Amino acid sequence: MKIIDLAEFVPKMTPGGKEILVYKDEDKIILYTAVKGWSNGKWPKEIALKRFMALDALALEGLGLWEGESGKDKGLYFGNSSPVLMLQFLKFVEDKMGISREKFRVTINTHIIKVDLKEKWSKILQIPIMNFTNVCLDTRINHEYAQVYLNSIILVELIKNLQEKLGPAILSNGEYTASFLRGMFAAEGQVALKKWGTVAHVSISSAEKELVLFLKRCLQTVGITSGKYMLQSRAFPICGYKNLKRFKELGIHTLHPEKRAKFEQGFANYTRVNVLKGEEARKLILQQLASGSKTYDDLAVALGKARTTIQAHHIPILEKRGLIKRAGKRGQAWMWALAESTPAIFSTPTDRVLAAAQT
Repeated sequence: MKIIDLAEFVPKMTPGGKEILVYKDEDKIILYTAVKGWSNGKWPKEIALKRFMALDALALEGLGLWEGESGKDKGLYFGNSSPVLMLQFLKFVEDKMGISREKFRVTINTHIIKVDLKEKWSKILQIPIMNFTNVCLDTRINHEYAQVYLNSIILVELIKNLQEKLGPAILSNGEYTASFLRGMFAAEGQVALKKWGTVAHVSISSAEKELVLFLKRCLQTVGITSGKYMLQSRAFPICGYKNLKRFKELGIHTLHPEKRAKFEQGFANYTRVNVLKGEEARKLILQQLASGSKTYDDLAVALGKARTTIQAHHIPILEKRGLIKRAGKRGQAWMWALAESTPAIFSTPTDRVLAAAQT
């Protein structure tokens, strides 16, 4: 496991042109800006950090979370509606950077003002209630959203520098890459399902062009091919069984509990439908048609299989064999039914289907 010295990542100047000074101890560093005497009646604000950081999963996931969900102008900011991610971020800053969670201020945004909302989040985050600002009412959202923040230009510039300079290391080590992507996906990822429950694609969003290019390189490093960046959604998709299987193997989806559950259920459905052999799938189609006419979409939902596969592959084969026929339309959608030529010497539709499947 690689150990880095945070003192080596401290930038020399703030964006405002103030020199950043570093006091080094054996196990900690203290950062502050150089001023002559007091500044507005105050001494410069000091930030004390752990000096050494092990680049393990927690460190790389934390950097991914910060990159995806943080404010990057005034200080160390992180916000999310998931208590699990909030706690993961606080664990990162405490264990890896040595910043106590009690130094953070907290703002809660909600669509409905509730009694004891501060008390609830204070207990969840383990941050004193005196650190909470007024609760903000936002009718545009439909869930509670918490943000923790510690205002410090020095600190945010340090993390920006750390993120930038660790880029080559993240790309050079598959475990580092997967951990960083895990944090990013938890913060800015989405799981899209088809209407019959399989994973259509996963995606990661960002408005920053350089970050998008870096994320695509990360995915390529671990053997995942990503799709074209879409300007309207500010996201790029990852689709296809091979890519999604690799995504699952690396556990990139696992940090956010709701996204994890949605992906794993959708992938389980995806896996089940993709193990069907051709004849097995066609047998199931005939079984469905034995109870009445169906559209492509009806069959796709019933089989849990892609509509395009049924329409372009299985239906033409069954039609060519003379086992099915068109049976009119429902709206604009073609209906399919069993053909008269399907063996009729059996007494029940099920018997006919079993015989037809063996034809």
